[in-house]
Amino acid sequence: MGEKKRTAVFWDLDDTLYDQMIPFRKAMEEAGGLRAEEQEWIHRFRRFRYFSDLLWPDYLSGRLELTRTRELRWERMLEEAGLPGGPGLAALLQQAYIDRQYDIEPNSGTMELLERLVEEGRTVGIITNGPETHQMKKIRALGLDRLLPERRFFISDAVGLAKPDPKLFRHVNAATGTEAADSVYIGDSWENDVAGALAAGWNVCWYNPRGRRPEPGPGPTLAFADFGELVPLLLGSSGSDE
Repeated sequence: MGEKKRTAVFWDLDDTLYDQMIPFRKAMEEAGGLRAEEQEWIHRFRRFRYFSDLLWPDYLSGRLELTRTRELRWERMLEEAGLPGGPGLAALLQQAYIDRQYDIEPNSGTMELLERLVEEGRTVGIITNGPETHQMKKIRALGLDRLLPERRFFISDAVGLAKPDPKLFRHVNAATGTEAADSVYIGDSWENDVAGALAAGWNVCWYNPRGRRPEPGPGPTLAFADFGELVPLLLGSSGSDE
């Protein structure tokens, strides 16, 4: 992104500002009575996210209801892993998963970086897919509502556009009076975050703490595993847009 500071810095919510594998694992252990080694947990979570992303377009198009979309990802993950399951367990796990997503903590270094960006006068906000009420509960659980104004929270079901559609990112630019070339998006999903924001002309920082392989196609401005790596990129600049 060069030496120029970027005016707008927007963040993904799930598995970027907090570790989504923690409520996933708690749901499987506490509600499902399922156990695994650390690497197996990582693999199961990856597949869970894969099926979630795979089914999301069917929800957006109306082919699947939200409740069925959420439970089906559990069913497919359990079936692929050879674990006992079915609709009953999927529903139980999904409810436990939702409940535990409201008892979350920010990833290390994220709140400090957000605070510094706000102090510098940047346009800072959240772009996330999901139902408005559900996502806002997570935003409040992390304390983001005390740091950022509600008008900077762009939630797909409220906006009527969802990642990876580049129209969502263009909508954010129009709503905040910012330009794509001076905007940065930080997220963990290659398809939704990297591909979507790049298609809208944004700069992208791909959060990849679990060593996933990049997908084919244009890549992010930066791939990182520790939020400390973002500090010199976003704050260590000799120029200013203000």
